[in-house]
Amino acid sequence: KETLRRRKALVYLLNKGICQLQNVLDKNRGAGLGLKDFARFGVIKKVCQQQGFLLDNPPSKLKDRIVSLHKPYLRPIVRGKEKKPVEFGAKAHVLQVDGLTFIDKLDFTAFNECTRLKLSVAKHKRYFGPARQLGADRIYATNKNRVFCTGKKIFTCFPKKGPKKLSKAEKTLSSEISKQRATVMEGVFGTNKNYYGLGKIKVKGEKREKLMIFFGIMTANAVLIAKRRKANESPPNQKSA
Repeated sequence: KETLRRRKALVYLLNKGICQLQNVLDKNRGAGLGLKDFARFGVIKKVCQQQGFLLDNPPSKLKDRIVSLHKPYLRPIVRGKEKKPVEFGAKAHVLQVDGLTFIDKLDFTAFNECTRLKLSVAKHKRYFGPARQLGADRIYATNKNRVFCTGKKIFTCFPKKGPKKLSKAEKTLSSEISKQRATVMEGVFGTNKNYYGLGKIKVKGEKREKLMIFFGIMTANAVLIAKRRKANESPPNQKSA
């Protein structure tokens, strides 16, 4: 009860301060404030409205809750990890073909990535041809995705369901797909964070951050392609003396 009273008092004082500042701005026609200041003032007004809403409603009913005045587009993403149960930043759903990474969806709001498997397969077919093998995390192993992959004759590394067991060749292939997903794809995430500036985005602004992520991933792809081309180049012919 004491906490609720204190919260109500703080919301009241914030709302009072906003009204007083708005009166000053109206009398002086906003003199002395720039566009960024007005944008920040608008964010503060919205935060005050949201906090007033939370006094009588549970947090689950509030959508697009602002958690940062400097970055109002950020949303908390619940990961469930022991060290970092909640993370803040962009969430990316990426496709990987032959070690090259492509952005499927990039958003600062949490989304369910397992529902994008069908769209990912369609994109693969459009640019690279029909997919025959697919490696993904266990979160993608829903019944709908299993039925879809079976209908498209796509072999996956999903855990087997039902009494029918995998053959020896299928077990080997499933193990190899899982190994490639765990080493190549997870390794790419670490490489992009450590060597291409994605571990800590140093720019501000939703569009700038997305652009930074895009260029980081595309730069990593360009370096990988350059290394492969160099490795495939035949050594120069040496003339005999």
